[in-house]
Amino acid sequence: MKVLIVGAGRVGSELAKKLSETGHSVTVVDKDPAKIERLNDEADVEGLVGDITDPGFYHRELDLSIYDAVIAATDRDEVNVFIAAIAKIQGIKNIYVRVRASETLTILNNLGVYDAVVEPQVVANLLYSMIEGKRSPVILTSSISGDYHMVSMIVRKYSTVRGRRIDEVLRAMDLEGKVKIIAVYDGYRLLDPEEVGVLEEGYIVIMLVSGDALKEINDLF
Repeated sequence: MKVLIVGAGRVGSELAKKLSETGHSVTVVDKDPAKIERLNDEADVEGLVGDITDPGFYHRELDLSIYDAVIAATDRDEVNVFIAAIAKIQGIKNIYVRVRASETLTILNNLGVYDAVVEPQVVANLLYSMIEGKRSPVILTSSISGDYHMVSMIVRKYSTVRGRRIDEVLRAMDLEGKVKIIAVYDGYRLLDPEEVGVLEEGYIVIMLVSGDALKEINDLF
C-alpha cells in the first residue's frame, strides 16, 4: 500500500517506520528539514519538506491521487482537519487523523471522515483501565471505523481467556472479523499480538471491537 503521512514528529515517525518495515511504500511530509533528514536516516521512506497547508505545494511536489491512504499526524488539529479535507476532495478512501480535541471529531464527521483518534482521550482511558481494572470494557475511543470501538480489557484471574492464545479465543467465539487485537500490554511494554503466547493474568488487551460484539468480549474477560 502507498501511504502518505503528514507530520514527522514522534507519532508520524514511529508510524512511518512500522509501515515501512512491513513492506508499505511510505512518504512523509513535514515543514522541518531536520525531522525529515533524521527520518530518512532511520527508515526506508521518502521524505518531503514542505508546508502541507500551502495549496501550491500540491501542484509543485505532491500528487495525492497516487496514495492509497493519507494519515494526518501533526500535533495541530486545524492542520490535520485541512489535510483530511483535501484528501477527501481528492477521493482518498482511507483517511486517518490524529486529533487532540474531541470537538474536532464533529468537524471530521461532517467531512465524512470517521477514522480518528483523540490522543489525550485514548491515553487517559487506557490509564484509567489499568488503575480501575473493572470487569467491563473500557472504551478508549468510539471514533474508529464507524461502528468499531477501541477497547481495553484486563485479563483477570478467572477470565475465560486466561491461559489461552488470542487466535484460539477469537475462533472459539466466532469473533473473527468483529474483533481486531491491536496490542497487548504485559505490564512492561506494548506487544504485537503475534508476540504473545498465551494471555496471562494482568495483561491488558487493546482491540477494535464492533458494537454488536462488546457483550461477547465482556463475557470473555
